Amino acid sequence: MIQDVNDALATALEELGVDGRTCYAHVAALPPDGWAVELECSDPKVAADVVSRLHLTGDDARRLRVTRLPEASVPAGMVVSSSVADVRRSPSHPSELVSQAVMGEVVVPLKIDGDWVLVRMDDGYIGWIRSWHLSETAAAQRDDFDRRAAHRVGVNHSEVLSAPSNEALPVTDLVVGTPLAVTGPAARGWLAVDLPDGRSGFVRKAHVAKRPARRTASREALTATGLRFLGIPYLWGGSTPKGFDCSGLIQRIYRLHGVILPRDSDMQAHFGQEKKVASLDDLAPADLLFFGRAAQRITHVAMALPDRLFLHAYGQVRVNSLDPAHPLYEPSLARDWRLSRDPLAGFSKSA
Repeated sequence: MIQDVNDALATALEELGVDGRTCYAHVAALPPDGWAVELECSDPKVAADVVSRLHLTGDDARRLRVTRLPEASVPAGMVVSSSVADVRRSPSHPSELVSQAVMGEVVVPLKIDGDWVLVRMDDGYIGWIRSWHLSETAAAQRDDFDRRAAHRVGVNHSEVLSAPSNEALPVTDLVVGTPLAVTGPAARGWLAVDLPDGRSGFVRKAHVAKRPARRTASREALTATGLRFLGIPYLWGGSTPKGFDCSGLIQRIYRLHGVILPRDSDMQAHFGQEKKVASLDDLAPADLLFFGRAAQRITHVAMALPDRLFLHAYGQVRVNSLDPAHPLYEPSLARDWRLSRDPLAGFSKSA
């Protein structure tokens, strides 16, 4: 029966056009004797479609148990409480790293399995985070902090110390974009701050920036942010200054300016407006370039810069060109360039 349920699930996902990265579904035999089969699913439409395809009756119908996520026992929301939290494919440290979340980001828990929490992130992506990276806080507490957090970390890497002194013990490290609630005036180059999980400490004033009150995704601002990440090593699944993969880099750049892109390059290739490019001069800064063996198999993404250059995570965050006459020309990507899109289309005239 497990195989029948798995087959029905695969068909349902395909025919409904549901991406497995944004829909959790798991089929397993239930102990102690394995007589019953459980389907866990985060999408009610998918679960209902699977059941309808199986046409189960009698004992077979009683054998299938459908668990719709989120579980009733999980909290309504949790806050990332580590500077960076790894998001994994399965609830295991050796499992594939698929994404990362930054302190202060709110995730929706779907189920708890021991020391791991299955979560949905704000880009729709679903994965597992170790529970020690998350803090359970009430919605009122999260809302109160969000109102007070008028600042954020403005440099790639910073740290919170227990006192306003370089010799003080650390509270935590931080990465760019982490929201901060400043609780007092600057003193000797330090600011007292509250963190999203309730901890407090001191941050160098030079590392703190005003938190934008609205989307700030101008082309100039996006490219300036992207160039700040030059030299950061490539990390599969990485989406922070501790390591980037190609789509994680692009997502982080846009996120810092109020635009939430999908997580992976093939998903980003459907975001925004496609651009018909007759020459490299048709690209505008912050346009996205997509690469792959075919248009239906996108595996890499880059962001256009001025002067026929582009920024991407390729071994490390670096700049290359698709112009054969340019010293930074990258021939392998030139062969695989499939399409370009403008993620800013429709957002604002100033973009």
